[in-house]
Amino acid sequence: MGLKSRSSSIHSAPVSPITAEPESYLPSVPGPAPRKTQPKRRFTLPTRTSRLPSTFEMDSTAVDGIVPMALVQGVPMLKISSRKMKQVIIRIRNDGISWSSKKDNTVSINEVRDLRLGQPPSDTYNSSRWITIVYVRGTQWKVLHMVALTDDIYDLWVKTLKSLVSITTDKHVSDVTPADPDLIWIRQLWPIGSKVIDREKAEALCTQIGLQIPDSLAKSYDNVLDMPTFHQLIKDCQTRPEINRIYAELTKDGPLDATRADQFLRDTQKLVDTKNIFAKHKSDNEEVWSLSSLTKFLCSPDNAPNMPQDMTQPIQHYFISSSHNTYLVGEQWRGESTVEGYIRVLLAGCRCVEMDVQTGDTEPVVYHRKTLTSSVSVRDICRAINQYAFVSSPYPVIISAEIHCSYEQQNRLASILKEVFGPKLVTAPLTGECTDLPSPEQLKNRIMFKAKPPKPEPKSPKLSPTFFAPDSTTSSTESDSGFARLTRRLSIQGKTEKPDLFSKDLADLLVYTTGVKYKGFSKLNEYETKEQFSVSERTASKIVRENKQDWIKHNFNHISRVYPRGTRLTSSNYDPTIAWSAGCQLVALNWQTLDEGSLLNHAMFHASNGYILKPLALRHKITEMPKRYRIKVDVISGQRMPLSPDLYVEVTLKPSSTYSGWSSASSSASTPSSSASASVFNNPTGSPAPAPASGGGNSLKSPTLPLPMSPTKSQFRRTTTSQGITLNPNWPVNENITFNLNMTQAELSFNFLHLEVKNRQSGLIAQYIRPLNLVPKGYHHLPLYDGMMSRFVFATLFTKIEIDQVDFDLQPPPARR
Repeated sequence: MGLKSRSSSIHSAPVSPITAEPESYLPSVPGPAPRKTQPKRRFTLPTRTSRLPSTFEMDSTAVDGIVPMALVQGVPMLKISSRKMKQVIIRIRNDGISWSSKKDNTVSINEVRDLRLGQPPSDTYNSSRWITIVYVRGTQWKVLHMVALTDDIYDLWVKTLKSLVSITTDKHVSDVTPADPDLIWIRQLWPIGSKVIDREKAEALCTQIGLQIPDSLAKSYDNVLDMPTFHQLIKDCQTRPEINRIYAELTKDGPLDATRADQFLRDTQKLVDTKNIFAKHKSDNEEVWSLSSLTKFLCSPDNAPNMPQDMTQPIQHYFISSSHNTYLVGEQWRGESTVEGYIRVLLAGCRCVEMDVQTGDTEPVVYHRKTLTSSVSVRDICRAINQYAFVSSPYPVIISAEIHCSYEQQNRLASILKEVFGPKLVTAPLTGECTDLPSPEQLKNRIMFKAKPPKPEPKSPKLSPTFFAPDSTTSSTESDSGFARLTRRLSIQGKTEKPDLFSKDLADLLVYTTGVKYKGFSKLNEYETKEQFSVSERTASKIVRENKQDWIKHNFNHISRVYPRGTRLTSSNYDPTIAWSAGCQLVALNWQTLDEGSLLNHAMFHASNGYILKPLALRHKITEMPKRYRIKVDVISGQRMPLSPDLYVEVTLKPSSTYSGWSSASSSASTPSSSASASVFNNPTGSPAPAPASGGGNSLKSPTLPLPMSPTKSQFRRTTTSQGITLNPNWPVNENITFNLNMTQAELSFNFLHLEVKNRQSGLIAQYIRPLNLVPKGYHHLPLYDGMMSRFVFATLFTKIEIDQVDFDLQPPPARR
């Protein structure tokens, strides 16, 4: 199976659009093309190609006629984990994939979030019949690897899985064409074994999903309906009265001709390029937009702001999507190390991955030192990076490495990097001396290696009790195994040969990415252009408090990196906006943990190529005056929502202030639901600001910025609640939610609009989050994501959003000396 980057066409020029929506938080695309020359492997999987027996023919009675009887009964497959490969019988029953095992032996089809077909995770395996199923279980991402024993069985699995996923799940899954949106509900509603239903039953089924059948429509249907007729009835019932109202408002002074339509596109929708949009959506032989034309436009890709991004600036002028402990898929003190972490983040657009390189038996390995985590081969990681680095984006990937291995294995590491990456690896300046950093455009399809000389290790390392916090969920067997592993590691690390020496072969690879220690910003401590320091979140917070302007200035010409503090044993995340506001490019987060920090990271880099051009004030020395902005959100309706009763939408601005951490606001707080107004103030310089003038935070008389507000319930607003279960909820007309903010234009990039569809029974149902500078203006069907940031295929939230600047300037606070 060949692999072609889905980004190759749109990123071939220096200008890169960032408007397309990703399919999920961790999207996937077709797998890498097979190499012409296969490297040596540890083993080769069976290559039998016997034909299918007659029992593999489709049986119409098996799982709605979709699953062949052979897969219902089960077929032998190779199931592969990080520890072993075993032949087991795997089957599909009751919309789930199951096998014989002591625990966790069923994967429900509606849990599937990705299918990677014919794509072994590394070159260690030799099979084009590899099937990887990525699924969610609670709040964790999990993976099922299996290999078919014959080509026919592989084809059968692929066809069946795609068919099942397309009609079962309402989430985006790569390489799967979604079925008709109504089929998911019809499949759940239709009485088992029935070929037809009467009109009374049809009305009752429609009522279950909140659809009413108008009398005029009911008369056009017979008293007996088969499934295709019922399917059409479901479609006919889903009208859009809210668009009728919008059309009536737009045409109250005359028909929606080319002039009025263009005015609507520019003034309301804030589109810059409106050429050909009117002609594209008008009806044939008419010179005006009909109701159908407006509906067609509002649901089309043309109703999206075209926001091209210049990719020719020096690389330090971009925020770069970055991960921490990329090799882990669990907690950082006892999680499992695997190449799957690299595959997942690279396919999701991450451009900076991390490796903790340790001494292995023959070649270096990666694991979190002085912890109970398992290990994975550096060679396997490099092979996975090489396969998936440029699938979702052609722009450069940075490998940020911590070197803890012996001098000999450092040399081995350098050899592996050169051997696996070949010409992709940056080994010399692109042009002459390294006096300035190149642009992402110049570094397309290149890999850069970043490291700094390791610290000398103590001869007798001591066990820190911090890493062995008791955990009631850890069995004695796991604990014994983990302690044995850790003891062995400490013994090896204590014998590391000359850990204070750094390999020249590795040093030669640090062309633009030489790691150095943070030394402050005095004139006595100047950094070379290629030198990059990494600091923990604690140090970063201190720098922001005391030397933010110096750090911003430093990041004009250098790259710096922030990573989570070591005491985050559960791999939680910090607030990335603090480091972003100082111009820090590499803000590394634990992608294996979905929390507020990773949510903001997803919003920052959504639909991008992994690089976001920083605001002008963080690239050049300019003075920005704070402005007053008014954000007005009108939540109008929902389309094909997950079936839940009594839905409301909670609108929040995140984070609530630059230093306050996360908002403590919750859906249980009582807030106004109509025409609400809140003021959120940020202090962009990190310096104390004067107290607000009398009259409170909403006063426009104050010439200076107030102090940052603490998180309060005023930071969010919510709509009224729609009553009952409905597929397409509507909210009252003109139920506006308004926020007033005082901030600079640059700060719009670090403040996020978060819309959450909720109910009291289940909490979060769906959500949408974007930085204020990227929120689409006007009427839009916003794509929705679940709690794990997987995108719904059909569910959308129809809103009108306005972000306007109020004509009032505020003086900036005095600079801190």
